[in-house]
Amino acid sequence: MSKLSFFKKKEFFLIIFLLVACFSFVDTILKSLMNGCDFQWQPATLMWSGINHYEKFISQGNFDFSCQGGQYAHFFHVLLYPFTLVEWEIARIMWLITNIFFVFMIPIMVSQQLGISKYKAIILILIFITCYPARMTLNYGQQSLFVLFFLLFSNFTNNKLLMTFSGFSYIKYSTGYILFLDYLIKKKFKSLFLSCLPYTLGWLVYFIYTDSNWLTNFFEPIHWIMQTGYSRTGDLYSILQIYVLKNNIGNYLSYFLILIIIALNILILHQINSIEHTFLKFSLVIILPLIFLPHSNYDYVLLFPLLSYSFLNYGLLINKVNFYFVVYYFYINRLVRHLINTDEIYQPIMMILMTTLVFINIIYNKKNKQQLTNINKV
Repeated sequence: MSKLSFFKKKEFFLIIFLLVACFSFVDTILKSLMNGCDFQWQPATLMWSGINHYEKFISQGNFDFSCQGGQYAHFFHVLLYPFTLVEWEIARIMWLITNIFFVFMIPIMVSQQLGISKYKAIILILIFITCYPARMTLNYGQQSLFVLFFLLFSNFTNNKLLMTFSGFSYIKYSTGYILFLDYLIKKKFKSLFLSCLPYTLGWLVYFIYTDSNWLTNFFEPIHWIMQTGYSRTGDLYSILQIYVLKNNIGNYLSYFLILIIIALNILILHQINSIEHTFLKFSLVIILPLIFLPHSNYDYVLLFPLLSYSFLNYGLLINKVNFYFVVYYFYINRLVRHLINTDEIYQPIMMILMTTLVFINIIYNKKNKQQLTNINKV
């Protein structure tokens, strides 16, 4: 009888969560149909019209369509060719449909990879489609789901094609860089080479099609990012730039600061790679961009793999901490930020807590190497 009661409670919870999730998701889609401003349609349209959008925006000092600055790798604008064949209103709906595909496929892929039971997999899907970072990505037409989707490919297999597709995540410099460094640290030079092929091909197509200088064009995305102000408030790079250096740094010092950040990433990657469980290792690796380089609320979708791994092994105290920490970011963080309205203090504190969480996981797993993953089939 108690077991029957247990299943009834589970079913009741699932039905309530499903109804709430459906309402939330429909509301998100309706808002997304009216927005989608971050989708990079205009820079891609310029590129396929033979115009180097980086050069254009750098020279005029700004961009001229919605919030589409084109601060992404060459390859992304090449890849968007099908979207440039239609008008903006149609293109943003097409991209919304693409993001909807990602928002469902990411939890499905993660669940399959971890061997998560159907009940838990459904819960993960509902969490992901209702969490603020995913909803914000859909609403603004952002690329965070795209990046996470292809980052997952790096953790599947040594299949050459999948390793090549993992390089699609390089389109966003502030997050995709971590995969490049991780391949390098692990000495997976074959995977590193394959993952760089899409980026290299995109650059070749871009500078040839726009008749740009090949060497200048290679560095133009970074130049443009620096010119537009490469900082937020919740990462180490921005904190050092804003509060320590008081923004009184030129481009060369900005590059030097990035080199320091990359060096710190490498040091922590060495520690993370001492962990035996592959998926936990991956989950911690992709958190590093949230700690070190500029990001916005939609980039917190990168926390989803850690939540999924923790939900799989929820019985462990460390995973309860992981799970609720991510839930906080997914549902509560934005509300707290608005209530206290002091990002200057709050964001650095959250960055420190996230860094602490990473090191707690590293230390715990080093001390408990013999502890195997337990999968509760429910």
